[in-house]
Amino acid sequence: MSKVNHTDLVRKTLLTKLTYGEYYPGHSFVLRELLQDPEFEGMSQTPIREALLQLVAANILIGQRGFSVRVPIPSAEHLIEVRALRSHLEVMAALQHFDDWDEESLLELEALHHSMAQAKSVKDVKNQLRYNAMFHMRLCHMEQESYLKSMIQTLWAITGPSVGYLYGKGSTSVFTGIHPHEEILKALREKNSRLLERALIKDLSSTGTRIIEVLKQKLSPEALALQPFKPMDLVRVRTREGRQIKYGAS
Repeated sequence: MSKVNHTDLVRKTLLTKLTYGEYYPGHSFVLRELLQDPEFEGMSQTPIREALLQLVAANILIGQRGFSVRVPIPSAEHLIEVRALRSHLEVMAALQHFDDWDEESLLELEALHHSMAQAKSVKDVKNQLRYNAMFHMRLCHMEQESYLKSMIQTLWAITGPSVGYLYGKGSTSVFTGIHPHEEILKALREKNSRLLERALIKDLSSTGTRIIEVLKQKLSPEALALQPFKPMDLVRVRTREGRQIKYGAS
């Protein structure tokens, strides 16, 4: 496998881990630790470093001098903005594929919700977050690549760490009555687009509101102000061959 493919593989794996909330806000990536990750077994530092810098350039991670890269600690303002965008785009994607569901695919979606509920019942936070994200990815038909799906994936990777922090600290959001996922499944079976939109917005907004509350309570104002989501200045790094390459870290 070529170096380019290795870089692409690492980038996609890191995006998935961010989406699933496996890294908290402020997490610092250490090359030595990543090289020990079974998913990157046999790889050199180069594709891992390049993948991290690609995520910095995409404003998903932030970089520091010496190629130190970490997960941003979002301000409440920026997190509200990003989650609002994600909510809007997910509704667009779900409605775009509204007529594509048959009973077999609905059973697959329902199984993801049941797996999430089962994980929650045994306090398995990692799998609870994983199956929740998988439910939303399946709802949006993320397997069908498009510009819209790419934007949704990016926004999930940005918000995922904050969701992981929320649940990892035991501060979960609580839904009373029917879970929004069940309402979403009901809407798809009944071909009720308005119910689908309401249920999806309810699901996303309820969790988002709780995340903002927890961030304000448990992270200091100084920490919240340290690392807002903002474009990174590109710098040039000289390679051994003497060529200059632009990287999104400074």
